[in-house]
Amino acid sequence: MGALTNPELGKYLNENFSSSFQKVATFKIVGGQKQGGNVAAYFCAPDGRVLHVIAGPVGEQTLLREARWVVETWKLAQLQGADKTVAKLKLFLRKVHAERLREEHNLDLRRVPLPNVASQQATPALLMERTLNWRPGLDNAGRVHLLLACYPLVRIEEVYGLVFERILNQPLSTVPVVQRG
Repeated sequence: MGALTNPELGKYLNENFSSSFQKVATFKIVGGQKQGGNVAAYFCAPDGRVLHVIAGPVGEQTLLREARWVVETWKLAQLQGADKTVAKLKLFLRKVHAERLREEHNLDLRRVPLPNVASQQATPALLMERTLNWRPGLDNAGRVHLLLACYPLVRIEEVYGLVFERILNQPLSTVPVVQRG
């Protein structure tokens, strides 16, 4: 796919985001080529709360479109004053993710009952997992929008494992990368 080799995309990402990475899944490098593993791109607020996620490899046009969506969504939140408090920002992000879920994945959260996730023992991760189990037919992008419509501004450390294991079907691993011939 080579999305990150596109100069326009690289310039846009460098101008609008701070980037980092963390290996959380196993893969091998054979003959200089990566085999296995998966990828997720997280667009976060400075405090590590997730604004948006791209789950899985995508082409340069998709990555650029989603990055622009995050930037424009953030600007709109500021214009509407939604960035002034966490509560207002959560409501705003819930709305924009629900709109994308409705427009792109034909799931209108206003017309369907949300899953019953109430429990005194439920952790945020368990609640999020129950939400993902609720609509198993959605593609990765739809599952991300469902997750972030129900749990906007979730902290990255609370969601990255769920994205890998439940959306990408990739087990987490601390095994080092293996290089072969």
